[in-house]
Amino acid sequence: MKFMEIAQHFSPVWFAAVMGTAVIPLVLSLLGLPLMESLGVLFFFLAVLMFLLALAPWSVKVLLFRENVTKDLNHPVAAHFFPTMPIALVILALDFLRYPDLFFSPGTSRIIAFWLWLCGSLGIYLFAYLILIRVFSHREITPAHANFGWFIPPVSKMIIPVAGLELAELFPAQLELTFGLSLVSFGAGLFLFLFVGAAVYHRYIYHELPMSRLAPTFFIGMVPTAIIAAILFKMIHLFASRDVLGIAPQAFTSVAKIAILICWGFSAWWFVMACIVILYYIKRIELPFAMSWWAFTFPSGALGIASAVAWKVSGFVSIYWFFLLATLFLLGVWLIVFLQTVRGIASGKLFLPAH
Repeated sequence: MKFMEIAQHFSPVWFAAVMGTAVIPLVLSLLGLPLMESLGVLFFFLAVLMFLLALAPWSVKVLLFRENVTKDLNHPVAAHFFPTMPIALVILALDFLRYPDLFFSPGTSRIIAFWLWLCGSLGIYLFAYLILIRVFSHREITPAHANFGWFIPPVSKMIIPVAGLELAELFPAQLELTFGLSLVSFGAGLFLFLFVGAAVYHRYIYHELPMSRLAPTFFIGMVPTAIIAAILFKMIHLFASRDVLGIAPQAFTSVAKIAILICWGFSAWWFVMACIVILYYIKRIELPFAMSWWAFTFPSGALGIASAVAWKVSGFVSIYWFFLLATLFLLGVWLIVFLQTVRGIASGKLFLPAH
């Protein structure tokens, strides 16, 4: 297919592939093994390449095919994947912070990470408002449309403090921006998670399961609490390194450790439940490949990070083994989805209109 044809129907779901790839270096770096660090570097390179390749048709579509963009924004499912683009920016910012001397000097990498984080944060808010106002005014959306992909616009705000709190430690002069925006985003994402989660959970109880193409989005259900665990861990480090709001580090750390284990416990439970649901689809319904399969990857990476955090604050060997198993699952499912995506690209099927 020609580039302009690809751009015209380019799906916003493609940046979920960048998210699912960019999170792997973060997970591997937490293992603390030299071989895993090298593998993480390869995934970082690949994530940057995937982002640049996806950015070209995405930008052309936004600039030249606005009627198609409007059509996607009005779609009750596709619209919720638009924030994956700015989310990918925030995750890449975390990669630059984790591997500061890979492409540039550490100082330059941290500045790049800051601007990626800021642009990604603004994009997350922009798309959230655009999508939610359309959802509120859409007359044809029913509870049957609900799926865990709906988590993406509201809950994406909770990804902002994961990088923002680390930047607050590195750029003390920008504390009001980094720490302030992080806390505001944490609050907005946390409560929206509760609101949207209740609506989606209601749908799964009182309606039939969503179409098989949306089955992988069930994995997204474990992301919010996994991110909360990561946020609390970043807060522990920030409050220990500098005085923020007069918070006593020791008092906060004790409570945060308990909260981290609680949040990780829910994500671990949901992971098992998600696997059971996917097995049900495979056995009783069907599970043909679609770009939504990338929803297997980033949530698994978020679970891996939460598992590493829970292990570090508790020292429990059982959680360490769970972390290793979650990492192996992430690498395995990423490889499967990546190979299926390459096949879809080669055949051109993934560039056809999705709806």
